[in-house]
Amino acid sequence: MKIKLLLSFCLWLLTFLANGQTTVSGTVKDDTGQALPGVNIIVKGTSLGTTSDTEGKYAIAVPADGVLLFSFIGYKSQEVSIGDRTGVDVVLSPEVTSLDEVVVVGYGTQKRSNLSGSVAKLSAESYKDQPLLNTSSALQGRVAGVSVSNYSGAPGGAVKIRIRGANSITADNEPLYVVDGVALAGVGLSEINVNDIESMEVLKDATATAIYGSRGSNGVILITTKNGKTGAPKVEYNGFVSVVDPMKQYDLMDAQTYARIANLTSGAAVFADPGSFAGKSTNWQKEIFDRAITQSHQISLSGGSPDVKYFISGFTVNQNGVLLNTSQRKFGLRTNLQTNINKWISLGLNLYGARLNSHNNTDTGGKGNPVMSALTWAPTEPVMKDGTYNRFGISPIWSNPYMTIKERLSDNFSNVGVFNANLRFDLTDYLTFTTTAALNMNISKLAYLNNDYISSGNPGAGQSSSQSYTFQTDNILEFHKMFGQHDVTATAVVESTSNKAETFAAQGSGLATTSNGYNNLALNNTQSIASTYSNWALLSFVGRVQYAFNDKYLFTAAMRRDGSSKFQGANKWSMFPSVSAGWKLSNEAFVQNLDAFSNLKLRGGWGVTGNQAINPYGTLGLLAATTYSYGTNTLYPAYTIGNPSNPDLKWETTRQTNIGLDIGLLKGRINITADYYDKNTTDLLLATRIANYDGGGSLLKNVGKVNNKGLELAVEGVIIQTNDLRWSAAVNYFTNRNKVINLGPDSLVQRGTWGGGLMSAPIQVLQVGQPMSSFYLIPWEGVYQNESGVYKAGDARYTDTSGNGTIGLEDRIIVGSAIPKFQFGFNNTVTYKKFSLNLFIQGVYGNKIFNATYAATAVPTSDVKYPTLAEAADYWTPANTSSTWANPGSTNKSWVESTQFLQDGSYARLKNVSLSYQVDKSHLKFLSAKVYVSAQNLFTITNYKGFDPEASSTGSTSDSDGGIDLGAYPSARTYTLGAVLTF
Repeated sequence: MKIKLLLSFCLWLLTFLANGQTTVSGTVKDDTGQALPGVNIIVKGTSLGTTSDTEGKYAIAVPADGVLLFSFIGYKSQEVSIGDRTGVDVVLSPEVTSLDEVVVVGYGTQKRSNLSGSVAKLSAESYKDQPLLNTSSALQGRVAGVSVSNYSGAPGGAVKIRIRGANSITADNEPLYVVDGVALAGVGLSEINVNDIESMEVLKDATATAIYGSRGSNGVILITTKNGKTGAPKVEYNGFVSVVDPMKQYDLMDAQTYARIANLTSGAAVFADPGSFAGKSTNWQKEIFDRAITQSHQISLSGGSPDVKYFISGFTVNQNGVLLNTSQRKFGLRTNLQTNINKWISLGLNLYGARLNSHNNTDTGGKGNPVMSALTWAPTEPVMKDGTYNRFGISPIWSNPYMTIKERLSDNFSNVGVFNANLRFDLTDYLTFTTTAALNMNISKLAYLNNDYISSGNPGAGQSSSQSYTFQTDNILEFHKMFGQHDVTATAVVESTSNKAETFAAQGSGLATTSNGYNNLALNNTQSIASTYSNWALLSFVGRVQYAFNDKYLFTAAMRRDGSSKFQGANKWSMFPSVSAGWKLSNEAFVQNLDAFSNLKLRGGWGVTGNQAINPYGTLGLLAATTYSYGTNTLYPAYTIGNPSNPDLKWETTRQTNIGLDIGLLKGRINITADYYDKNTTDLLLATRIANYDGGGSLLKNVGKVNNKGLELAVEGVIIQTNDLRWSAAVNYFTNRNKVINLGPDSLVQRGTWGGGLMSAPIQVLQVGQPMSSFYLIPWEGVYQNESGVYKAGDARYTDTSGNGTIGLEDRIIVGSAIPKFQFGFNNTVTYKKFSLNLFIQGVYGNKIFNATYAATAVPTSDVKYPTLAEAADYWTPANTSSTWANPGSTNKSWVESTQFLQDGSYARLKNVSLSYQVDKSHLKFLSAKVYVSAQNLFTITNYKGFDPEASSTGSTSDSDGGIDLGAYPSARTYTLGAVLTF
């Protein structure tokens, strides 16, 4: 290090003697006297530059008569002529508002002040105080209208993201993710490194999303990754270590109580002496849940000159789950390069690759999984017996949860890449042309081994692999020119996208030996293989005009024409128009005279988007391969009618209207955004029944309609601002009312049955006039206090809604939905000198959860003979008439498919609390450092009786089903110690 410093000094001395340079130093502060770290300081007209340290101090060599340019995001740039001065202190003035902030929109950028659509920007600064492992956590609770639910707490577990509700019943409702201009297909949001992200723009209304046409109906999230900045090279390390704990446990019976209740339930002496189990209980929850450690490390190098800028980063994450034997490892590398080839040609190159290894994370919940088994296994049973696993107990019929979780082996390997190269030609000062070529790819493999413990007497193994390559080219011509008071921007785009995907699977059973794991499938006695191939393409033409008059009146119109290979004939092409207008009232004299608003803008828009989420060959008449003996003892290849020809199938279409209001108060210290939207999705892609005399089965048709409407409100501001103290806060609130308007020939469609053996019929339906994910259950009234007909005192009591005198599945009615009535987020950051405290609260209200896990512990079923829930032991008796739990010895049925197990899913959760301290270079000489401690999911306020009100077993891709907890993997409480070091 000393040699390096000496060489640097000699180089500086030679430069000084040769060029007559002098060293200028000083401090950069804001208008409140607060030091500004990270200010870019360059010698105008050169590539010489530096940045201010954590105390705002800087030093730089400047030639005679040099000019220094000071620039910092959110502040006005300032030029200072040096002359013969050696000390220059600078005060940067903040922009009056963020209105001149540049926002990324589809195929371009736009000043925030000129937006007439609904676009929300989330910068990395908003979540810098929360240690994150995935991008979805950055979005959760921070953007009005964006719903983020952690359906699985497994490492790298499933996350459900919806923008302004769900539009489609059968097609995908996931937003479109666009990273540095590349629309992801085959690569998910979870595979993008969150620490590489500079900002995210969320396009919510059709005015903003229609530019993406057939892929924009579910909203669009534009992700911009970090780029280098002019100045000296900067090395940054960002890392943390977390301790992860289970948040909650069920209150279950001890072994003695369990034995007593089992005898009562069965009406026989299942356990001869329940008292003999006193103090001998097995806590199965503690057997499968445990404390875990997570580590995340990233190092980046960035910098550049006015002509070449670079950002290079590498990361590694080692995440272990609170459920034993679950984990995820991932690592990756990013290189972003921007260079000016000459005055009118620039080149951009963004390369990203990552490797993800997930271990035993595919089980999001299901009957008999380790979570459900741990809650229902008899506490009278030992974990081990006779030196080996106690494979099966007295109840339930499922295998030992500890054995299952320790012995299962399921690995998922993914290699992902997002590559993007673009050339920009500045043809004139008002006309640019950009051409882009991009590839995003995902090569993955899933491998499993079912040993003799998992599949007794019949072990097996299998592997499946998939490859997805999506190629994209864009050619964008943009015109921007001012004509007096007229500001005109016109954009024309030609875009082509194609995807090729292949899958291959081989599996079998009767494995001769498990010593090779899943690496020698030929040892399977019975084997099967399968493979698929698909190829689809999309060709698009886009035109957009943005017009502003006198910086008061705004107008935007766009049209996109998409052609998809998935459809046939005239339905192959579709048009997606949009139009919006805005009025900057704050620039009108009558509003300015009020001296109340720094910003006041009214905006409104309408547009059409589409959804082409069907199989690439879903409209073609296909044959299905099978085998047939033709009256012999040999099977021969044969074919049956498969997918019927469906040339009339076309796009789902969403039409959306949006009205918004932007308000700025106190010279921009408080900013309010409000939006109301109403969107209708028609021509829904639904499976309709084919009459048996026509061959039976189903056929996709464009029938049905779904409506979503809601209100969004976001308020952010600086509450306190002094030299030493700053308190900023942001709160958002939004509602979404989802309603099924039409289902074609049906008015009610029952969904599938969950957890056969626990339930015997569907508990959710689609019904006209009701929201999606509606629950369909028998109303529960508690217990009978007196004998009534066939029912005895202490029997479970239900409402006979059908009026037929008996209780059955015909008594099911709509009793709520899994969709929340409203959601909110509240983020606070308080900075005092070098300390910073962040509190972030997120929550939902009004949604229902069917807790099938709770039901399995509470009432006898064919799968679980005896209840384990401690509450259920406090059952109704003549001496305990206040209890609502039925006598477990009752011979009348207790229905799981009832509202007894439908619970309130509302919650408010402290998502993050962190305290950080900034250590400056004056103490550490060669680096600045921020150290912090934080906690995530520290506490949750909820009436939900399960592990986690966020978790769900229905999967993140479904919206017709939702809010069913069938042993879902819960989220964890996390304690973190981290540091950010800048060299």
